[in-house]
Amino acid sequence: MALLLAPLPAHADFASGWDAYQRGDFASAIAVWQPLAEQGDARATYNLGVMYDEGRGVAADHAAAADWWQKAAEAGNADAAHNLANLYIAGDGVAQDYAAARRWLAIASAKGLASATYTLGKLDEYGLGGDKDPAAAAKLYRVAAEQGLAAAQYNLGKVYRDGTGVARDEAAAIRWFRAAAMQGYAKAETRLAIRYAHGEGVPQDLVEAMKWAKLAARQGDVEADQIRHDLSAKLTPADMTESERRVDAFHATAH
Repeated sequence: MALLLAPLPAHADFASGWDAYQRGDFASAIAVWQPLAEQGDARATYNLGVMYDEGRGVAADHAAAADWWQKAAEAGNADAAHNLANLYIAGDGVAQDYAAARRWLAIASAKGLASATYTLGKLDEYGLGGDKDPAAAAKLYRVAAEQGLAAAQYNLGKVYRDGTGVARDEAAAIRWFRAAAMQGYAKAETRLAIRYAHGEGVPQDLVEAMKWAKLAARQGDVEADQIRHDLSAKLTPADMTESERRVDAFHATAH
């Protein structure tokens, strides 16, 4: 959830805190960033929230993280708004409040943060803070998916597979599963393994199925590991060699 914001070239003071962080000197990073935060630097304020959230250089304190992220969000930082919303969803450091989460997510989404748009979609899908709205969830997933967010691409694939909020469309499901899988998203890789194994929406190709199953299993996906095990009994040694060649040739794309 929380990722530090790196310095921009012109901000030497902020950068010195970043250098300290990179060295593992978290206390010095905080000593640099806290005065900047108190002067209204939104990035320093955001990073202090991360430090308190993760307990780096200070005792972990999610309430303090929420305070810093709220200040940064109020200063216009979309990442802070998203992280603050997640605290409200979890009730971590703040009282659980889906309405507050939605407010902050909407702010971050409006600034173009794909992860916030995706999280809003999850709230609509499960009816958290309102009624379940599969159609609204699908629209939000599409926006985030088109921005390249792998989790949104995978969930949009599921939406089209199941016909929830949209007309069922197996070709679209495969297209979005593939987009996420090409970024190395394990669950999407597993979905492709299943489809190639059974010829669902694609020509059956057990070698290609094994490739995707192996890739997902390497990331700890239990379902993929079972698929890999089942396929191994069906493939020839030559097929197994070819599947390994395809695995070695695969390079996940970063959006």
